[in-house]
Amino acid sequence: GASGATSPKALLLVCMTYQAYFAHYNAPRYYMELKKNTIQRFGSVVGSSFGLSAIFYIIITALGFLTFGSNCDGFILNNYSTQDPLASICRFAIAVALLFTYPLPFIGVRDGILDILKVPAERQTSTNINVLTVLILTLISVLATVFHDLGLVNAVGGGSLGTLVVFVFPALMYRGYVEKLGKNSTHKERKEATFAVLLMWVGVFMG
Repeated sequence: GASGATSPKALLLVCMTYQAYFAHYNAPRYYMELKKNTIQRFGSVVGSSFGLSAIFYIIITALGFLTFGSNCDGFILNNYSTQDPLASICRFAIAVALLFTYPLPFIGVRDGILDILKVPAERQTSTNINVLTVLILTLISVLATVFHDLGLVNAVGGGSLGTLVVFVFPALMYRGYVEKLGKNSTHKERKEATFAVLLMWVGVFMG
């Protein structure tokens, strides 16, 4: 089992983990909404929440693999019987979680489309935004009826879009920020910018 970590196929799992950062463009919004928002408090919130999430993911991934091995489905609950009461409770819990967390990444997608289309603020009325929301949701819902292998969707999405969101865009933005500072940038900031670019290429290679 442990030898599987050296297989190139293990990179599929790595690409899936990139999905964890898909909504991190909401970070500035969360920072602004945090009570007594200091960098230290925000760091504590992010560290504890990501740490707790990571623990849950590791436990669930390990238990799923130890139970079903190479027969694991892209959506692990598909491996369990529909007659299993605990699995049914988990399916319901995931449905509730998806229902209430879906708006977080969706708002980012919708705002991104408005930015790409360069829609002026005066045209971003409630009616127009509602129409755009319905159109996007309809398209996504239609695609959801076509794609059934969630593992493949997560791997391809993580390997392509995830690589951009996690490694490429932040590194380029930070390097641009340091270059804009020019002589006012510190030695530590310049070293960090170089490291970010190196990390970007590592992410691109893995993706």
